[in-house]
Amino acid sequence: MKKEITFKLWLLVLCKGIYQLVQKISRLFGYKEPTTFGKTVWLIFASCFTFLFLIFTGVIGYAFIDAIVYKKWIRPYTSECVYHEKHLSNHIVFQDMYYRTEGRVFDECLKKVVIEDVDWVVLSTDKDSLAVFSKNGKRGYLNRFTGEIAIPAVYTRAWVFSEGLAAVERDNELVFIDHSGNVVIDKDFKVHYDDPKYAFHDGYCVVKSDLSGTSGLIDRQGNWVLKPEYDNISHEYGFWKVEKDNLFGLYSDEFEVVYDVICPHIDISEDVVEIRFPDHTAKRYDHAGNVVVDFVIDNVENMNYPTTELYTCEDENGNSFNSPIYKVAKCQKYMVYSYHYIEYYGLIDRNGKRITPPVYSSIEAIAEDLYLCQPHGIIVNGKGQPIK
Repeated sequence: MKKEITFKLWLLVLCKGIYQLVQKISRLFGYKEPTTFGKTVWLIFASCFTFLFLIFTGVIGYAFIDAIVYKKWIRPYTSECVYHEKHLSNHIVFQDMYYRTEGRVFDECLKKVVIEDVDWVVLSTDKDSLAVFSKNGKRGYLNRFTGEIAIPAVYTRAWVFSEGLAAVERDNELVFIDHSGNVVIDKDFKVHYDDPKYAFHDGYCVVKSDLSGTSGLIDRQGNWVLKPEYDNISHEYGFWKVEKDNLFGLYSDEFEVVYDVICPHIDISEDVVEIRFPDHTAKRYDHAGNVVVDFVIDNVENMNYPTTELYTCEDENGNSFNSPIYKVAKCQKYMVYSYHYIEYYGLIDRNGKRITPPVYSSIEAIAEDLYLCQPHGIIVNGKGQPIK
């Protein structure tokens, strides 16, 4: 007749087994058979160890069930809120599962999963039919209208399609492929570590040198149209703005030099190009190069100077003292921002005519028509002439 195994019996056997195991281990170190008191101590020790073992086993079991069994195998298929959905097209969606690291591509019309275990999907900004996706640490491309894989996930890194081409990293080299996965540009380029964004704009793509980290422009054949010697290149309103050593230059869409790389700042808007020159002056041009504003200033201020006239006033303690009367100087000072918004000042008259260029760090009126100009402490008159 088989004896029924209860939890109490199982616990007793476990405790006794641990007790015997401890005794055998202790004999290896020369410990002999204990007295009745020693047996009692060992029994208490075995009971405490058994209790701790059960707690440890319970914690490990709970963690496994909560992190693996429930969250990955039960909750995703029982909860009503399983996915965060991102539409790739009208009926193809990427479903990012709340309780798993992987998502899936799902066809809402056919009610079926097209691709399982997808890490992420990124769409092209120019509405290309192919979207880049990640699966098992590799990158590939899928058709966002059907959800089917167009180019298998075999690349270590990949970027979205732009103007029909996409950059991928293959065998530690940067190449460009077409919609069929065929390599169309292979010029021994390397992927630069500093967050590159390989995208074609109007037929050209910014590529960084893997050695210097400087940027250049390539065409659709992979030829350099601007050598990789710039810190930054951007395409703005039909111009290519380049930056080198904190100075800016400008190229036309045909790569004719509009301004050499000597300008502290260039700002391009839809209608106007504003240039800040090395002498701290600024002008505005239309896109055809015609001057719109010949004398750009950012601020104008009146200046007050102390006269010899005095007036009596009191401080907060009731003590009387004399203070000079201030009057407004004949000229005004104007300010022009340069690189990093450093301020430079010059003099203008009351009609807005420029008297001095903006070459001073500060200007202070010291008389009706005399001005102290820093940083060299030069005093000039209302005509901009130095006073010795």
